[in-house]
Amino acid sequence: MSRVVANLCWMVPGVVGGSEEYTTRLLRAVSDEPTAGIDVELAGMNDLASSHPDLVERYPTAMAPIGGARRPLRLAMESSWLTRRSRGADLVHHFGGHVPAMRSVPAAVTIHDTQPLDMPENFSRSKRAYMRRMLPRTVAAADLICTPSEWVAGRVVDRLGADPSKLRVVPSTWDDPGPDVAPPDPATTDLLARLDGFEVVLYPAITHPHKNHVVLLRAMSRLAASRRSMRLVLTGSRGAAHDEVSSAISSSGLGDTVVSPGRVPVSTLAALLARADVLAFPSRYEGFGLPVLEAMRCGTPVVAADAAALPEVLGGAAIMVDPDDVDGWAEAIESVLAGGPEIRRLVDAGRARCEVYRPRESARRLLEAWAGVIS
Repeated sequence: MSRVVANLCWMVPGVVGGSEEYTTRLLRAVSDEPTAGIDVELAGMNDLASSHPDLVERYPTAMAPIGGARRPLRLAMESSWLTRRSRGADLVHHFGGHVPAMRSVPAAVTIHDTQPLDMPENFSRSKRAYMRRMLPRTVAAADLICTPSEWVAGRVVDRLGADPSKLRVVPSTWDDPGPDVAPPDPATTDLLARLDGFEVVLYPAITHPHKNHVVLLRAMSRLAASRRSMRLVLTGSRGAAHDEVSSAISSSGLGDTVVSPGRVPVSTLAALLARADVLAFPSRYEGFGLPVLEAMRCGTPVVAADAAALPEVLGGAAIMVDPDDVDGWAEAIESVLAGGPEIRRLVDAGRARCEVYRPRESARRLLEAWAGVIS
């Protein structure tokens, strides 16, 4: 049997966003499949068991004696503790986007996007400097480079000069709820009750600059007068653009039209996705865009930015809008809320598109990528 160690030391629960969902969903999918002679184990910080107990139950897990809150300590642990723990492994997969400076076995890495190079203005000076050093070194050191989309793979080749033969696209996937899913908690029940009788436009995203909340708010302002029974629900943690988004909400005149519960549990987000009349996703930059996949899976129509990896993921099963076209966003959202045969066809196309991203298919791709390096 070959031994693969999944490096989760970088994963700060609830902070790293889509890369956490991508990694945990993929590992769940792998655990449900025959692993073709590969034993998988996890290595992470000591908060891994409390944040993802199901993964710790599925896999042998080694946890470092510290939490993941302090980034310098996490990086140090990857080059020391992780190096010792992974001795004798056939491969270590670094799902956090970088290969540690010190390592003892072949390395795979998942690069989720190249945003620090493509949109450097969204990052601090120190983070930009670090990523400019780290990303080229990671690409050179990795024996296998996985990306969540063809679009990101192209960026890794174009921006970082990666050898295309090292690249494998392993897309994100959806999660099927388990048999013991808990009933909605009181907070979720209350939130859904507040939306009863309203048309719901949902945008689940951390308030980062590239998420483009302000354009969506401007579009909703243009719709508010004609669609008084409408609510815009914004979920997600506070990001670097939070103050700008809050100011835009205050000056938009939308008042109670905007409902901002902040970061919500996965179960609450699933309930909102199923309840929404439309998912609006104006993000300028996504390496994949997991919420659009989740919406299609729920049968919720999607209006998304015609940018980055979103057209690839949606595959024609959504209304695509230029991310800066305020009028275009207003018209597209209104057309979905109005309904009709075209919207029903869009929903059917979305459900069919989800079949491309079945858990078994994503797991198969990752296992084949690992096997190719090990052999």
